[in-house]
Amino acid sequence: MVRVGTNRRKMAGTSLIEVLVVIVVFLVGILAIVQVFPPGLAVLRMNRAQTLATSLARAEVQRILGQSAQLPERIVAGSFDATGTVFILSQTDPSNFNPPVTNPGNLGEVDGNGQVLVSGNPIGHWTKQSGSNKINRIIGEGRPIPQPTVVNGVLGSRMQLMFAPLYYIYDGANGRSAGQVLSVYGNDLRRSLGSSDEFIPDSTAALYDTDAFTFVPEERATLTTNTPAGFDRKDQIWIGLLQDTGTSLPIFHSYRISMSFVYNDGVSDRVIEAIFTAQPDISTSYFRQFNNYAVISIPDLLSASTFNPLGYRGVEVGSLRVQRVFQEVPAATPFSAYDPYQYRPWNHALGMLLLNPVGATEKVRDLDGNAAPLIARVDYSVYDWRIMRDEFSVPNPVLVASFNPNIKLLVNSVRAGSGTGPDSKPYGGIALAGDGFMQTPDLGGTSGSQDFVLVDLETGGVVAGNSSVANSSYFVDKSNGTVQFKDTDTTDGFAITGRLYVPNGGYQGWTLSAPMELAGRRVRALYTASGDYATQVLKASASYNIVFPSAPAQLVAGQCYVGGSNGWGFANRLYFPLIDSRQKVTVGEMWVAGGTSPVIRDRDLKISGVESIGGVTVAYAEVPGGLNFDASRNNYAVRRVNGASIKVRAFYNPDTWSLGTDAGTNFDRLRKWTERYYTTTTETFDAGGNN
Repeated sequence: MVRVGTNRRKMAGTSLIEVLVVIVVFLVGILAIVQVFPPGLAVLRMNRAQTLATSLARAEVQRILGQSAQLPERIVAGSFDATGTVFILSQTDPSNFNPPVTNPGNLGEVDGNGQVLVSGNPIGHWTKQSGSNKINRIIGEGRPIPQPTVVNGVLGSRMQLMFAPLYYIYDGANGRSAGQVLSVYGNDLRRSLGSSDEFIPDSTAALYDTDAFTFVPEERATLTTNTPAGFDRKDQIWIGLLQDTGTSLPIFHSYRISMSFVYNDGVSDRVIEAIFTAQPDISTSYFRQFNNYAVISIPDLLSASTFNPLGYRGVEVGSLRVQRVFQEVPAATPFSAYDPYQYRPWNHALGMLLLNPVGATEKVRDLDGNAAPLIARVDYSVYDWRIMRDEFSVPNPVLVASFNPNIKLLVNSVRAGSGTGPDSKPYGGIALAGDGFMQTPDLGGTSGSQDFVLVDLETGGVVAGNSSVANSSYFVDKSNGTVQFKDTDTTDGFAITGRLYVPNGGYQGWTLSAPMELAGRRVRALYTASGDYATQVLKASASYNIVFPSAPAQLVAGQCYVGGSNGWGFANRLYFPLIDSRQKVTVGEMWVAGGTSPVIRDRDLKISGVESIGGVTVAYAEVPGGLNFDASRNNYAVRRVNGASIKVRAFYNPDTWSLGTDAGTNFDRLRKWTERYYTTTTETFDAGGNN
């Protein structure tokens, strides 16, 4: 008997149609899942980039705190004119990353070479005029002159600038740095008010104060026997001359004069904050020697720059600061045994200075009249905040138990010189084409733009390497962000044998050293990262002058204004220039009305708001508790305002843009690219810095 039901069960299966239906269902599901991956991966990449940016900012904060004794007085936006006079751009908005435009019309242009055009004139490459590099002027980075050491056969006191590389211009005709691009100067000279009619200061006296200057306003500078003839007597500065104790002759220096002054440009009065260098040349109209004094006429000083002295209306006395400028000594000239105000730019753009060693024991009188060490202060412009500054010690193979020890850099990928930049143009290295001051020697000694430079912080030299050949002491794995060191000579006793290209004091002059021990040496790695990362340092002014300008446009960096005290602003706001937006300050005293106490002491304030007044945008901090300043005490409603914050802002932009031939289109593409910057800020407390 045949069992028909059993055979039918053995013959049952899945039809082709059912298989196809299942496949379609699976494909639909798989495609839905696959579509999730690209956005998900993009989110992961962005999170990883943001984490790295935060790590870069924190690492830079730690590096800065390790050198806190050398902190600058402030960091601002600055520009230069043809004579090298520096102008502080106090109305720069820290949150605006676009390059300057031509006004009126708000016309932005970037030519095919990447140069930003203002009124048709190139003002600099877009990389230096936008993003993190819009605020790059370091003011007053300084420290007491350290004890001297011998560097490449020269005795000097070394000073390594914190944020180098720096923008450098060499004046070949005079064999020195050009203008004020790099300026080294000493302690603030003490200020006093004088009168020629009353013989203050007395130019005929045998004794005079070389650590002070006297401001003699026009109404006190009449022509008497105590006044030099031959130049404008309006608003004079009198400075005691140093004396060469070896020859008993006066020593002439240049002087750094910073001030805010009212100037009429032919249309209206405006306040200008500028820094001038007064040169000790008797042929100038503004500088005269009068017995033991250097006497400088402010209107005539302006005429030596780009200002018409007829437009000068007067200086804000509280803003007037004078420092003695360090003389730059040529490479072949020895330091003076009697003049401590001397220096050499040792490796120029890389930021090491050699100071006259006699300055290490020099004492000057400070603003309180006490003896203080001589300080070397430096003004300079950061070349590019996008250049990373990793500082570490070269590892010793024995101590790290590795034959070829590695150092992991802060970033995961180094931009190679053979690649392209964010504007889709060839990258070439950390130096722009034409910036010869940024060129350094490669392993074979040929100078050029390198994509990775290892600076020896002891000598200012460059470690010969960055190659995979046998005689290179280090090699950079740019894809993974690591530096591998190796011993190039195993027959000697050095753990890591290498060579340095050491500066010889001349401009772009390098000397190849003998083989030496690299293990344990402190170095600074300079490079840029893939993804256009940058770490920009922002710092509030060490102290703020309390001023009473008649209009918001007259408020400049390093100043603050009590709202309502001179006809503008709200009485509950302390106003600052726009560049100080988001910074913190400490206020010693605030006299208020309506509170439980008439005075608020030692209070930290955040400059958190911005306000447009008469077409000018200013920043402000509000009085705590909704109180107003005491109107009856406007001239002293606020006292002792000091900067209280240092911020490191990390930038990241993974996108690119194309630099074409049309200037307007280029600017629009650049603007859209800068709007895609990701930024993160790490802040630390400063309480006024070192000044």
